[in-house]
Amino acid sequence: MKPTFAFVTQSYRKDIRECELLCESIDRFAGPDVPHYIIVNDDDYELFRSNAAFARRHIHRKKELMPRYMMRLPFTMLGHRYRVSPFTIPVREWIEQQICKLGIFSILPSEVEAVVNIDSECVLLRPFGLDDISRVRPDGSREWMLYKRIYEDEPSHDQYCRVARSLLPLPASPDTDAYCYMAHPAVFVRENLDALLEMIASRSIFGSWKHKLCNTYRFSEYYLYGLCTDHLLGWRNHYPYDTRILPATHISRFSTSGELRDTLQTLMSTPGIYGAWLQKGKRTEQTLPHGEVAAVVREFF
Repeated sequence: MKPTFAFVTQSYRKDIRECELLCESIDRFAGPDVPHYIIVNDDDYELFRSNAAFARRHIHRKKELMPRYMMRLPFTMLGHRYRVSPFTIPVREWIEQQICKLGIFSILPSEVEAVVNIDSECVLLRPFGLDDISRVRPDGSREWMLYKRIYEDEPSHDQYCRVARSLLPLPASPDTDAYCYMAHPAVFVRENLDALLEMIASRSIFGSWKHKLCNTYRFSEYYLYGLCTDHLLGWRNHYPYDTRILPATHISRFSTSGELRDTLQTLMSTPGIYGAWLQKGKRTEQTLPHGEVAAVVREFF
């Protein structure tokens, strides 16, 4: 059977225009046959479901992937929205989003072998398909790309590695702190993710990986998956690569659309680059209007 993959995007109402542009780029360069799942805040569900731009997408609420005993507070605290329960610390949206990524296969058809996690602010700018994210082994099986690069400047890297060691039976080796596994897009394979979650669950007093992570203040889903695949699974179902194929491009650094256009042209002249991660940065920063950004992006379609 031919391996299948699906795109998965975590989004919310403040990123809806960016998510529309992402979907347009996926339809243009990956085609309409690759399923795309968008996971949104519970109260954003109708907004996304009724949007024609997402007509062929599978829209799901985060509550479908979070523990049933958790309740989402209807107000913010210190600028954050939380889910709360008697059994966990308050869970911020950032942690909730990562738990949803790790639990994604529970809502996917069994034939989906791998997921491509792609951020709302990303865009594809050249054809992108199965052979761009995986390769065939001599025995005919397929392995998928997994980003691994010597750590340089990833924020919170030391904490991500330290927390991973508390959640997983990682070997005492300098290599477990030497590399970064965070990039867009990030591919998770079902078999590997199941093994990762079983390991985390084994360290929970309730035998639940969700309970364990809901009580973890900060972690990185990409570091957990990467370190597990690298050091505990022996690169099962994966091969390493060290190129960020959707490089971060900070919109707040451009004062004109021409500057953005020049940057994207430079990126797309580089082999192995398939698009960009158009980061908006902090909400208080001045940035190019979305209409100008979208117009420049569509010039590459």
